[in-house]
Amino acid sequence: MQTIPHPFTDNLARPLSSKWWMIAGILCLLAGCPTSSEWDRQWQQIHATLSRGHIQEAKDLLHRLLPSVREKGPTDERYALVIFQLGEVARLEGQESQAEAYYWEALPLFAQSVGPEHLRMADPLAALASVYHHKGQPEMAVPLLKRALAIREKSWGLSDPQLLPTLQTYHALLLTAGHQNEAMEITGRIERILKKTPSPFPVSHPE
Repeated sequence: MQTIPHPFTDNLARPLSSKWWMIAGILCLLAGCPTSSEWDRQWQQIHATLSRGHIQEAKDLLHRLLPSVREKGPTDERYALVIFQLGEVARLEGQESQAEAYYWEALPLFAQSVGPEHLRMADPLAALASVYHHKGQPEMAVPLLKRALAIREKSWGLSDPQLLPTLQTYHALLLTAGHQNEAMEITGRIERILKKTPSPFPVSHPE
């Protein structure tokens, strides 16, 4: 993993005509609309820096941002986002113990700011599961990833193709931990989702 895209606010840039911007400006004047905040600018800068592979620079930016978001307290999700991102940076640096500490710190911050059932809670849970998997502690990893899976199922539904990476990782963890029966159930779920998911490549049929 070389880059970390923003897990929550990735957007595709689209070309817009000057006429569209004029209309949008009028609507904003009439209805009111938020302007780009300093937080947005700094957050985008951090992820642009990471996308270029400048890990230390991104780390410095995050640490510079940390005091201001910490002042807002645990109910501000930006605090949780910065802590979680510091964990991701630590993993890129190969510092798993530090990453683990950041992920555990991020969990209650997300719970307090967005709620324990929010989709964003799944990210530190899955990240912690990955850390324990790499450390050869599948019994620690399994319940964490199971919880992350449950949160994503609640948000996306039980048969959404977005679940496939989590289900596949969970399946591998279950096998490592010796939970064969549950692993077989997950295999069935994966197969059912794959059958319902259209292939991204057209299938050619011989004439």
